[in-house]
Amino acid sequence: MKLNHKRSKPHRIALLGILTAIILLQNFVPFLGNIPIPPLNPTIIHITVIVATLTMGTKDGMIIGGIWGITRMVRAYTMPASPLDLLLWTNPMIALVPRILIGLFTGWSYALFKRLFAKKDKLALASASVVGSFTNTIFVLFFIYLFYGESFAQAIEVDISNLAGALAVIVGTSGVAEAIAAAIIVPLITIPLRKVTHQK
Repeated sequence: MKLNHKRSKPHRIALLGILTAIILLQNFVPFLGNIPIPPLNPTIIHITVIVATLTMGTKDGMIIGGIWGITRMVRAYTMPASPLDLLLWTNPMIALVPRILIGLFTGWSYALFKRLFAKKDKLALASASVVGSFTNTIFVLFFIYLFYGESFAQAIEVDISNLAGALAVIVGTSGVAEAIAAAIIVPLITIPLRKVTHQK
């Protein structure tokens, strides 16, 4: 994906600022970015990161994802939403890395789907959005299992031997819901927003 270089720099700076402000609002204003269902509190903030990637490019999507990750860590210290917040979301591997990877995998997958679906750009956008959404869900849960499996199993009252299955259920419920939301919403936002960024 390439930006039209005419006025791209001021547009890029402005959009990064706007998207950063949106990320901050979604993190700190109740119900704007998270659905309060402990212990994980499913998110809709990933949609902002995916839109940033598909509108501005993979690099900027990763930057916005990184801003989300850092903000999530700050929120865990200052406004923990559940007893597990201080344990899980202060770890950069859980709070930061998956958010950066959203931009990376969304950008890569969009480039692939753009070729596969030829002139069906909406389908390519929706498909890349699903990949980006599941990137967040799967990597967050994988790192939780890797670093805090026993503590998390106790928190959700599941035997450690059944934790992998419980996490798979989360992927199949919250993860699928987040992916469907992204597939529907992202193309509706991205296509008109590209006119502002002059992206082709």
